Amino acid sequence: MIRITKPVVAVVLLWASATGLAQTARPSATALEVTAYRAIGARHPDPAVRNADVLAEKLLGPAERAILKETGATSVLDALAMETDRAWASLGNRSVFAKGVHVRTRHIDDVLIDSLKAGSTQVVILGAGLDSRAYRFDALRGMRVIELDLPQTQDYKKARVRDVLGSLPSHVAYAPIDFATQDLATVLKAAGYDQTKKTIFIWEGVTMYIPEAGVDATLRSLARNAAPGSRIVFDYFTERALRDRASALADVSKIVAGVGEPFVFGMPGLDASAYVTERGYSVVSDFGSDALGLRYLPKGTAMPTPAANRICVAAVRGR
Repeated sequence: MIRITKPVVAVVLLWASATGLAQTARPSATALEVTAYRAIGARHPDPAVRNADVLAEKLLGPAERAILKETGATSVLDALAMETDRAWASLGNRSVFAKGVHVRTRHIDDVLIDSLKAGSTQVVILGAGLDSRAYRFDALRGMRVIELDLPQTQDYKKARVRDVLGSLPSHVAYAPIDFATQDLATVLKAAGYDQTKKTIFIWEGVTMYIPEAGVDATLRSLARNAAPGSRIVFDYFTERALRDRASALADVSKIVAGVGEPFVFGMPGLDASAYVTERGYSVVSDFGSDALGLRYLPKGTAMPTPAANRICVAAVRGR
């Protein structure tokens, strides 16, 4: 487990439909594939490389593995039986996807830890998928945790948590939301979100699956309703990379489109700096996966350059 001694008052998780978990009791193939890649990275023998998602593999039960098989991800199932480096090498055109998920998980975990140490007293995770941070970060166990999600996908998540942990943790509250009809700020407030408290918002694996209007509206809503100094960390693809058939995203784009979950949004420009600045934020950092690969992957293992996917950390400016 990850141990952080800094007190945390509340944690809010928002599980957005845009992650690919549609309004049914069945999880998407993409969400399950991402979970499998976290599981593969969590067993690396080198602790400097290994990610801390020790629950990812446990969330992949027989039903989840059957969905992966049904959607043609047999190489992913095979890789789950291998040690990490061999698994990455075995994945062929999925290898960049797998390593990208791994470095993303490592970096966002680090951003969360740094934010808690710097005084964030709330955490909001937008589009959590099968995220397990509320259950694997020891510092959050004694705090109030609120998960927001579509009713159907929240029911699915709760069932899987019961299967893995035996019961729903007492520190986690579950609040359903219909993102198409309900206001984000209103639902967060009703769930206990305090807009006076410095918050770290985590938006992982979502922006590329939703239209630009959704990305814009979410960023503007959070900037209006978060305390100054609150931060958001999110990953994104550049528009140029999505349009470039020769980019490292080409194979991954075909994979996700093949299961009915295509990428639809790419950030204009070379990075997110201009976009987030116009919406009320100051950029703290913006790294490409090539740079993150040098930090989190084994020596000699690299992500493609130039990076098609990036992770931005931005702070809410004072109102």
